[in-house]
Amino acid sequence: MSSAVLCLTPNPALDRTLTVSGLRLGTVARAPSARVAAGGKGVNVARALAALGTEALCMGPIGGASGRILADLAASEDLDAAWTWCEVETRSCIILVDPAARRTTVINEAGPPLQPIDWNRVSAEVLARAPEARAVCLSGSLPPGVAADGLAELCRSLVESGQAPWVDSSGAALAAALSVAGVRLKINREEAEELLGRPLRGVAACADAAQRLLARGMSAVVLTLGDEGAVFAEAEGCWRAASPPLETASAVASGDSFLAGLVAALAAGREVPEALRWGVAAGAANALAEGGARFTRAQFDSILVGVRCGPERPLTGT
Repeated sequence: MSSAVLCLTPNPALDRTLTVSGLRLGTVARAPSARVAAGGKGVNVARALAALGTEALCMGPIGGASGRILADLAASEDLDAAWTWCEVETRSCIILVDPAARRTTVINEAGPPLQPIDWNRVSAEVLARAPEARAVCLSGSLPPGVAADGLAELCRSLVESGQAPWVDSSGAALAAALSVAGVRLKINREEAEELLGRPLRGVAACADAAQRLLARGMSAVVLTLGDEGAVFAEAEGCWRAASPPLETASAVASGDSFLAGLVAALAAGREVPEALRWGVAAGAANALAEGGARFTRAQFDSILVGVRCGPERPLTGT
C-alpha cells in the first residue's frame, strides 16, 4: 500500500480486555464483558489513524494459532497489514478494567523469542515499503532474542533513506534509538525521567528535558504529560498543547493515539502547533472512549476545539 503511514509493532499481541468491577487480587472475579483484539502499540497507532481518516499499514512478526487470530481480527477491522510470518506463537496480553475504581491493570507477556534471521526479514520488509510511506512509526518493545542494536540499525537505515522514523519504545530499545542521529522521538514523562536520571516537575522542566534530548541528535522530541498535555521540541522551537479537563475512562493506548494524531496532521502538511493539538486531542479522545484506540472522529473533533497550543520556554531557554 502506498501513501500510508507504516506502523511497525516489533512485538505484536492478542489483547484480551476484561471488565471487572471491584477487582481484588487473590479472589475469584467475574467479567461481564470481554473483548479480544489485535494489539501492540503499532496496531493501536494504525487503529487510531483509521479513526482519523488516515491510511495505515500494520507490520510486524506474528506466527502460530494466535498469530492467525490476530491477523483475522485486524482484517475484520479493515486494518491493512503486511505481516512477517515466523515460527513463533504470538503473545497475549491481559487488560483488566475496573470501571468502579476507574483503574486499568495491564499484564503484558514478554513475547516469544525471535530469531535474528526473522528480525532481519522484518527489517528488510519495512525498508522495502518505507520509501512509499507517508511516515514510519516504530512502536513498542522488542521481542526476546532481538538485540537493541537491531532496532538501532533499522532506525539508521530509515534515516539514511530519508524516512526518519517516529520511535516510541522504552528500556534498551529506547536507548539504542537515541544513539541514531535524526530519529524522531515520542516518549512520556516517566521515560524521560529515566533517561535523564532526575524528576521532571512542571511543564517548563519537561520542555527543558525535550530540548536536552533534542541536543543528543534527535530531529524532533515529543513528551506526553498525561493531563498536562504534551510538549514538542525541534530546532525551530518548542510548543506545548493541553486539552480542557475531562473525565476519562481508561488511558490504555492514549500515547499511541497521541502519536497517530500527531503523525496524521504532519502527514497532511499541517504545521507543528496544529499537529500537536491533533495529538493531544486524539490521546484525550482515546481516554474518553475507554482506551484501546477506539475513539470516533466525532469524539476527536469535539475535543480538538478546546485544545490550546502555544510556545513553551524551557528552563534552559530556546
